[in-house]
Amino acid sequence: MSRMLKRWWVAVALLSLAALAEGRSERVGARMRNVVFHLGNGIELQVSDLAGHLVSRAAGKPPVFDDVDSYVLEIESARVSMTPESLTNLMNHYVFASPDAPLKNLKITTEGNELHQSGTLRKGVGVPFTMRGTIAATSDGRIRIHPAAIKAAGFVPKGVLDFFGLELERLVKLNRTPAVKIEGDDLLLDPQALLPPPRIRGHLTKTWIENGTIVEQFGSPGQRSGAIAPPDPRVKNYMYYRGGTLRFGKLTMTDTDLLLVDADQADTFDFSPERYNDQLVAGYSKNTRAHGLIVYMPDLNDLGTPKAKTLASR
Repeated sequence: MSRMLKRWWVAVALLSLAALAEGRSERVGARMRNVVFHLGNGIELQVSDLAGHLVSRAAGKPPVFDDVDSYVLEIESARVSMTPESLTNLMNHYVFASPDAPLKNLKITTEGNELHQSGTLRKGVGVPFTMRGTIAATSDGRIRIHPAAIKAAGFVPKGVLDFFGLELERLVKLNRTPAVKIEGDDLLLDPQALLPPPRIRGHLTKTWIENGTIVEQFGSPGQRSGAIAPPDPRVKNYMYYRGGTLRFGKLTMTDTDLLLVDADQADTFDFSPERYNDQLVAGYSKNTRAHGLIVYMPDLNDLGTPKAKTLASR
């Protein structure tokens, strides 16, 4: 092969590699423990432990921490939970927030291992209803609510389809809510479409009611064994990001090594993606010897109050 041809093949190979790199989504390792995400409108998601990645939604560009629409939280393993009050707010202000949503004024409570719901079915005029049922995870990673009893305006429907009505228009209106589907007598909720941004991607393997809260397990707890660990082993409530490129504020961190720490380790880390800059300004940061960055942040609920005792002052 001539020298010129060899050079041509090398140039083609380099261009191909560059094109692949440009088209590849940036990924940043993520680990979270004991964090409560405040997602607005009284929606709070408790993350006990999570291992996964932030994956950019724009090929060739890094995730932008300030823009929750710029990335997907890809979950390998996680245990998360939500109170009935937060689930009520989620349903009213997000899932069924559209003007033509079939369900309104929802209220959700728990009793033992059952979920209790009440609200109004929009069927010409508002029809008050109550429903109780059990919850479980399906094989394809959705939440199945199986009604044990339904009452609507004084009558007892035979099943979910009777309750919603068999009219095509009614079912189409429900289908406009992507997080909710009907299968037989069951309601199916898709956890990947259920929450406000940031979007999540992961396989739900189990869901149950524990101490009055709705708990979800993504993946297997054993998958966390190889998860990244924060550089400070003392911290219990944190978010840690490692590897890849991450943009936050006016900074871009390559080979990301960013640890966000709850300044008060005595309780869970109250964090708001929308107001995180306020928490950042109220806290302080320091560099590590490995050129990483540790940021100590007050809880969202502590903003405007005296600083909590920090790890550094102990």
